[in-house]
Amino acid sequence: FMRMNPPEFHGSRAGEDPQMYVDEIKKITQIMHVIEEESVELASYRLKDVAYDWVQMWNKGREEDTAPVTWQLFQDAFLDRFFPLELREAKIEEFMNLRQGSMSVKEYCLKFNQLSKYAPNMMADSRTSMSKFLTGVSSYVVKECRSAMINREIDLPRLMIHAQQIESDKIKERERVRGIKRVR
Repeated sequence: FMRMNPPEFHGSRAGEDPQMYVDEIKKITQIMHVIEEESVELASYRLKDVAYDWVQMWNKGREEDTAPVTWQLFQDAFLDRFFPLELREAKIEEFMNLRQGSMSVKEYCLKFNQLSKYAPNMMADSRTSMSKFLTGVSSYVVKECRSAMINREIDLPRLMIHAQQIESDKIKERERVRGIKRVR
């Protein structure tokens, strides 16, 4: 487990992302084929400071005769404590309102992927996720992307790459035209 370089979570440091913590621990334990109860133990082991104190209190507060802690139970309790509903809803709203604006398509794609994990229901299927992506991408590339969506072989990652290529091509073309105008 430690060879996989699992993150630590302190619960008291600015910039810590509780969702990223549970996602990373879950990813590592799934790759290792660790059973749920052990996943919770490993996640608890990587908690430090305030977060460690919380998990100790949380475990003591549970009835002795209750079933072993499932990953879902741990994750829900952990996120309720360190990533309150109000903050989660703010991330969902940020995702819903995400627009490319002055970002490049690549930067928009990265931000889209980063925020989409907070709104999994908005990413339920390929068509919905691609449509959400297009609602925020620049009008500079949206027409070509909508045409590409007609193709049944396209999915969100391919659409993102396609949008980046369109933007790159249009920037190169604009610079080429500007170069020709300067020569005249």
